[in-house]
Amino acid sequence: MKIFLITLWCILILFRLKFSYEILLTLALMILIPTLFFLVSKDKANTLRTTLLVPVILSSIPLYITPLFLMASIILNDEKLRKIAKWKLIVFTGIDGSGKTSHSRETAKFLRNIGVDCEAYHWFRHLLVSIISIVYAKLFKKPIIIHRYVKGKQVYTNNFRRKVRTSAAIFRPLLQLLDNWIFIGTTLLINMLKGRWIICDRYFYDYYIRLKVLGYPIPKVIEWLVFKLTPSPHLLIILDVSPLISCRRRKEEHPLWYYVYARKEYLKLAKKKKAIIINTERPFEEVQQIINRLVARTLL
Repeated sequence: MKIFLITLWCILILFRLKFSYEILLTLALMILIPTLFFLVSKDKANTLRTTLLVPVILSSIPLYITPLFLMASIILNDEKLRKIAKWKLIVFTGIDGSGKTSHSRETAKFLRNIGVDCEAYHWFRHLLVSIISIVYAKLFKKPIIIHRYVKGKQVYTNNFRRKVRTSAAIFRPLLQLLDNWIFIGTTLLINMLKGRWIICDRYFYDYYIRLKVLGYPIPKVIEWLVFKLTPSPHLLIILDVSPLISCRRRKEEHPLWYYVYARKEYLKLAKKKKAIIINTERPFEEVQQIINRLVARTLL
């Protein structure tokens, strides 16, 4: 491949010195060369390296700079690029008690067993939101809204919902999105550059749905940011279960209405993002086999 890149660089420089192209023809060549290379080789990684080299044909780029393009295309490790190109993001989402954590871990085990470098992440951190909320509450002598579950006590009561319907509560969805971008976004980027697949237990969508169900005032722009500007999963799996079963599995951690409303939102999400819905009321092993087959058929 290195010989090919050096040869291509020489040809492009010779063409540039010998002929003067109009800008439209030059742009056409810049598109045509990588396209033809990909059609012949079907190699995304080396097509990228070829694409990096093609701009040397532009007369606006000084000749003494063109070797830098050659060096960049040679130095780029095609194996690493290939791993990045094959990187996948799998997201498990759904109402509480649907089996997200268990199935995401089992899916990671399944992928590792067949040689896929992957990592499962349980997204349930909102450090930025917690710190700012506590500071705000103390400064303005407001009650601290606690989401933490205490055994025997339901968290999301009607009284809780009344507390969040305040003018200041509008900032929580925005802070939550920023929080997600810091933790989730950074982790996705780091692992993508390593070519390591990510299996997510929860995602941006889960936080949005939870806040919406709880009655937080969510501006339309937040909804747009969540669904349009967050990285789309290569495979989005919504684990579905009856709200009654979910409530029992979670030992009535929240009132039944919470599970009912949340399920409605997840079904809307499925339509919006064309997600795969898998019912988890069946035995765990049976559900996991379905997931394994789905992952193998869709991504491998």
